[in-house]
Amino acid sequence: MAATTSYTVRSPQWILTYSGVNISADVSQMVVAIRYVDRLDGASGELEVEIEDSTKLWQGAWYPTLGDIVSLQIGYSGDLLLDCGEFQIDELELDGPPDVMRLRCLAAYITNAMRTANTVAYENVGIVEIAQQIATKYGLVLVTASSESESDVLFARVTQRRQMDLEFLKRLAREHNFDFTVRAGQLVFYERPALESVAATVVIVRSDTIRFSFRNRSRRIYGAAQFSYFDPDTKELITQSVSADQASPTGDTLKIVARCENAQQAQLKAEAALHLHDMVLVDASIEGPGNAALVAGSNVQLSGWGVLDGKYLIETAKHHLARATGYRTSIAARRISA
Repeated sequence: MAATTSYTVRSPQWILTYSGVNISADVSQMVVAIRYVDRLDGASGELEVEIEDSTKLWQGAWYPTLGDIVSLQIGYSGDLLLDCGEFQIDELELDGPPDVMRLRCLAAYITNAMRTANTVAYENVGIVEIAQQIATKYGLVLVTASSESESDVLFARVTQRRQMDLEFLKRLAREHNFDFTVRAGQLVFYERPALESVAATVVIVRSDTIRFSFRNRSRRIYGAAQFSYFDPDTKELITQSVSADQASPTGDTLKIVARCENAQQAQLKAEAALHLHDMVLVDASIEGPGNAALVAGSNVQLSGWGVLDGKYLIETAKHHLARATGYRTSIAARRISA
């Protein structure tokens, strides 16, 4: 008799909490799909829950209240679930027939106060300290790498003029080569090189994917950057230059003229601007079976695509659990090393 091979089929699991109450068992037969989007670069996460409502419960006694708090954990039974954090119901949509209610939710930390534009002057502080002050203001825990170079980004004075706090922090981050995201009560604030240096947490091979696409471009990819600023003490135009770590398809030089306080900041801004352009030399979109380890800001190793193989940093992760397709995860990522 031929030997048989058995395979363990993992069972997707999700835990949905509404206003602090676990409603997973009550709604498990009604939920058609759950979609969670996790983003890097200062963007907030999103959650959508699609519910079959032939009983009209969600149009009556169970009709949700805008602003109510919903939280989600997703993954597989027996494994550590991905904590997606808390969300606030922002929009309700009813379609039919058949009757389907959709709860569209935004990250709960986006409060009215956080949507308010502020004018604040920061003096003699570093960029990480500014991130800490903003995190503390909204009850978030700052998570950052322990790196000496982070404390080097110091400002004698930097002003937030009629901007929302996270909008201001995003501008500072982009100008000085940082990335951040807010997830599950944490403000994760890292230098891009520190994020990119972390080992890949997952290996994705071609045979494990459902669909994929890659893009390799030359437009606005530079071989060097020059940042020039006017020094008020010497009355001279000072230029700082940096070169790319990888060969540019065009060899073009990115030239920037802007205000800054000193040569050190000019150097950092030149590096940040060059990195911001060149980091999209190769990017990928991958969809495969659900994987709770795939989150924005983590690194993965892609294998099976020849010269496009390498280590990639995830900028967006979308987790989609549906009756028709099961649990799937799709990522948008950029290559950081071949």
